[in-house]
Amino acid sequence: MQIGCCWFDSTQRLLIDQTSAVQWHLNDREYWVVSQLVQHRGQVVPLSILEAVAISADSPQPLSQVELLEIIDKITDYLCNNHSNLIEYVPDQGVILYAFASAKHTKIFEQPNKLLSVGQYLFIIVILLSVLLFVYSKLNPPELTQADVVQQILASDGRIVQLFVFGNNNPQDAQLHADCLSSQLRLCHHIRWDSINMTLSSNQHYVSFTLGDSTAEIPLVNSIKVNVDNMSVPFITQEWLLKVAICG
Repeated sequence: MQIGCCWFDSTQRLLIDQTSAVQWHLNDREYWVVSQLVQHRGQVVPLSILEAVAISADSPQPLSQVELLEIIDKITDYLCNNHSNLIEYVPDQGVILYAFASAKHTKIFEQPNKLLSVGQYLFIIVILLSVLLFVYSKLNPPELTQADVVQQILASDGRIVQLFVFGNNNPQDAQLHADCLSSQLRLCHHIRWDSINMTLSSNQHYVSFTLGDSTAEIPLVNSIKVNVDNMSVPFITQEWLLKVAICG
């Protein structure tokens, strides 16, 4: 069975690099993982199957998730560079072996197993440009070219959320609200958006949010405007995030 530039010999339990003729003799656990991926090519093989090694009459040998990831990394490293994305680990679900190699993705903030497609990248750029235009036309800030605070939040459900906070010459308030929002987001069971832009008004009377979700079939955008009595006092709580449908 062909896997990129390698040939999988199931009889001899070999993975052979056809460009260099180098052979990798697979042990029981490595052979089990490769054989399951090959048999279910193009499908997500559940972790429960991959972690229960059963290739003989003996009872299944448990395989931890850490050991499974090490095996996946070894297989990926063994493939040629232009075929290294044939295998993808889907967090909390399983592993998929694609029939064909697709265009390489770019890693975001060095987070393993979290890749950004070209479409998602362009969507985030559009969101950022929209936010800048909104700030310029509605809030009339001085030449604002970048956010005061940029954070990447790893939520409890495994979703990565990109947070941009614009302070309008109030960097301390921007940092205060960014820290409050990020700490509350990490407590959410599920976050509905993967891009959150927060803008503090120059007159200190309200805060605007622009929310984006590039994972939906049709990318979603939503906006929220909140009146604030005291900009120096964070107002974001778990109840508020649920109420405005940022968390769910």
